[in-house]
Amino acid sequence: MQKPIIVALSIVMTICVGIGSVLAGNSLVAQSIGVSVGVGNSTFSKFAASEDNIIDITGKYLIDDDVALLAGLGLETHSGDVNGSYFGFSVGVRKYLNTDDFALFVDGRLSYINQSVDGDTKTIDLSAGFGAEYFLHKQFSVDASIGFGFGVEDDDDKNKDDIYIGTRTIGVNVNFYFK
Repeated sequence: MQKPIIVALSIVMTICVGIGSVLAGNSLVAQSIGVSVGVGNSTFSKFAASEDNIIDITGKYLIDDDVALLAGLGLETHSGDVNGSYFGFSVGVRKYLNTDDFALFVDGRLSYINQSVDGDTKTIDLSAGFGAEYFLHKQFSVDASIGFGFGVEDDDDKNKDDIYIGTRTIGVNVNFYFK
């Protein structure tokens, strides 16, 4: 009676280890290219023309196994009760602290935002973040991060400049890697 149970458990364990080996691994290797779609963790959601979060698209290029260059874009347009538009562009660098399937990282970004709702508001923002990326598959991952930033805002409508410093919203992204 014990022999069939041991054989069955051995087979199940072998299958589980095999599946784990197939799913293990990630695309954090030099010259990989990735695309992220997400919200939050910068000014992309701070100055939205509505209360909705801006969805930003960010490209990643890994120059080394643990260092990625980032370039992001956020767009939004409104009509009806609130007319306006939003354009945001960011560049940055991400340093992975480890390259496991659960990879911790720090990153820094420089963002330019132009929002037009009853006048133009232009913002330049420098932020740093800390987070984690979890690989569900070699090419698919999710990440979340929180940041801290400093920015300068020029409001043409109110004819005033603001300087701000503080935390950022929690950013959540879905990532796809091509290599």
